[in-house]
Amino acid sequence: MEKERILKEVEEILEPILKAKGLVLVDIEYKGLGSRSILSVYIDGEDRPVTLKECEDVSGLLSLELDARDTIDHSYVLEVSSPGLDRVLKKDRELRWATGKKVKIFFLDGREERGILEGFDESTLLIDRDGNKKKLDREKIRKIKLDEV
Repeated sequence: MEKERILKEVEEILEPILKAKGLVLVDIEYKGLGSRSILSVYIDGEDRPVTLKECEDVSGLLSLELDARDTIDHSYVLEVSSPGLDRVLKKDRELRWATGKKVKIFFLDGREERGILEGFDESTLLIDRDGNKKKLDREKIRKIKLDEV
C-alpha cells in the first residue's frame, strides 16, 4: 500500500540523518489524503531531550530528501517534533525508546500501575516499581504513557 511505502522510505531517509546527530526515531505517522496529508515525525535525543533547533534541522534535511526522491507525489505538511511528555506509547519502536523511563500503565479493568519500563516482548511488559520487578500481560493493558512529569 502507498502509506506503508511512504513510511518505509521516510524511515530509510531518517536513519542516517538521525544517527549523525545523535538522535533517535520514536515514531512516524502519515495521515490524510492528497493535499490534506500530514507526515508527522517524532524524534528524541539518545540520552537527552531533543531541541527545537534539532527538530528544525531534521525537518529541513528530511524535506529536501523527500522532494529529491519524490517520495510523496502531492502536497503535504511535514511536522518534526519531540514525542512530548503526554504521548501514548503504541508501537514496539516507542516502547524500545521508552525503556528505562517512567511509565504509567492503564489497564482494561480501570486499574493503573506506575514504574520504570525495564523491557517487553510480544505478550508482556516488565516494569520496576521501587525495586520490585513485575510482569504485566499486554492483552490486559488499555494504554501506556510516559510518566516523566
